[in-house]
Amino acid sequence: MKHISLILLALALITFCRAQEIKIVKTKGKAQVQWYPERESLTQARDRALELAKINALENAFGTLVMQGNSIYIENKKTGEKVETNTTFKMIGNTAVKGEIIQILKTDFKESKKKEKIDRKKVEITYIDCNLTIEAKELTDTKIEVETYPLSSSKIIRPVTEFYEGDDLFVYFRAPLNGFLTIFLDDGDQAQCLLPYRKMPAGLEEAMPIIADKEYIFFSDKPDFNYFDDDFFAEDTYELVASSEKDINQLYIIFSKTPLNKPILNKDENNKLLVELEKNKYELPRVIDSDAFKKWLVKIQQIRNDLKITTHMITIEKKK
Repeated sequence: MKHISLILLALALITFCRAQEIKIVKTKGKAQVQWYPERESLTQARDRALELAKINALENAFGTLVMQGNSIYIENKKTGEKVETNTTFKMIGNTAVKGEIIQILKTDFKESKKKEKIDRKKVEITYIDCNLTIEAKELTDTKIEVETYPLSSSKIIRPVTEFYEGDDLFVYFRAPLNGFLTIFLDDGDQAQCLLPYRKMPAGLEEAMPIIADKEYIFFSDKPDFNYFDDDFFAEDTYELVASSEKDINQLYIIFSKTPLNKPILNKDENNKLLVELEKNKYELPRVIDSDAFKKWLVKIQQIRNDLKITTHMITIEKKK
């Protein structure tokens, strides 16, 4: 009987593990938008086309969400069949989709011009076409929603994405459930690990523990923002530096129900950012190559279903 019980237990564990597997699919999408050069740049028009192509790709893979009364149905785009669902969905723009993009594998933009009749006159219209291929996963569980954004002050709690060189960087965060937080700032060359702090208490080296519904402000060394039992804990603080007239960086705020296995980090030896007088006073954050960071980000999304990754593009401009 003991052997039978062990076999049954093993089978149960295998079944459970298979149920937890995350299915990653490759899907394609396309979209076409009109470009109005007098109103927007080519980049802005491409961004609009890209957003619509993402929606199209996810709908091709996981169906279209249809609202009827108080019920939500998923309509198969190929067969037209509708199935009622109670699972969650994600918003892209103003459209609800039932999938999440892991990574964009390929994008292709084309510009075309067509003459069309408008008020009995032939007018040349410019169109932007976007075709893309993505890897995505279906949303099967309640999606974690968090409130988080970058700040330039720990006193004024207001989202800021445009900074000047020398500004301080803070991050506001609040989640509806207990979990763990990791924050990276990626400049396209290196991704800097901002959180967890460099000198975390023992056992918390992988991520910052988060208490449900509690408001956090990170990267301030004021006592009000010390979230540890040690009253003398020294938080890392950050002053932004620009290597060009206007740097563009991506801030990644990663929340998970359980700790992440963070990537291997190295000491940043790029001391060119610091003048000689500052080298003994300041330290640079730990870093990982940007490409390696993105591969790690893709990998954890492929194997974890309990993540909420929020990104903010921030600019750092040199003062004139």
